[in-house]
Amino acid sequence: MIIAYNKVIGTLVLRHEDGEVVALIKDVIIHPDTGRIEGFWARPLTLPIKNAVIQSDTILEWKKNIYIRHEEEIAEPEDIIKISEILSRNTLFIGNQVKNEAQEVLGTVYDLDFDTSKLYLRNLYVQKSFLGFKYGQRVFNYDNIIKILPEYILVKDIKDKKVKAEEPALIKNKQPLLDV
Repeated sequence: MIIAYNKVIGTLVLRHEDGEVVALIKDVIIHPDTGRIEGFWARPLTLPIKNAVIQSDTILEWKKNIYIRHEEEIAEPEDIIKISEILSRNTLFIGNQVKNEAQEVLGTVYDLDFDTSKLYLRNLYVQKSFLGFKYGQRVFNYDNIIKILPEYILVKDIKDKKVKAEEPALIKNKQPLLDV
């Protein structure tokens, strides 16, 4: 199932065994080098942890809600080396600027989507804004991302090129008929 970032926030995390709600999703943790969804920031409802993380590998099932084995799989980010390393890079997706290779600002990421079964980033949704007005919405596939930096995301700017329609060769090479 393809899901947008803005639909993930607030998703319930349930214990698989009995369906009891154990947490709410607050944010997504994406590895900036691979685009893999490595985990989720969560607000635990049954544990006294302030900043908690659920690793993607602990998710048993993802339907309308997320199912994990038990709430002990919810941990502090410092306890998970892979997550700590990603967070130390301070690389954000939502709200980050997007630039092309010519360093032109193409907009800011306002949403993204990923496949819940593969857990890899698919698309970035980018738009420009001026005085509160939103315009210039564009979608960049993950394959068009060159590099993800804390300051901005660098993408290949694939613009739609309009090709001039050529005349068919028969018409183009047609010689006028001469009356003899």
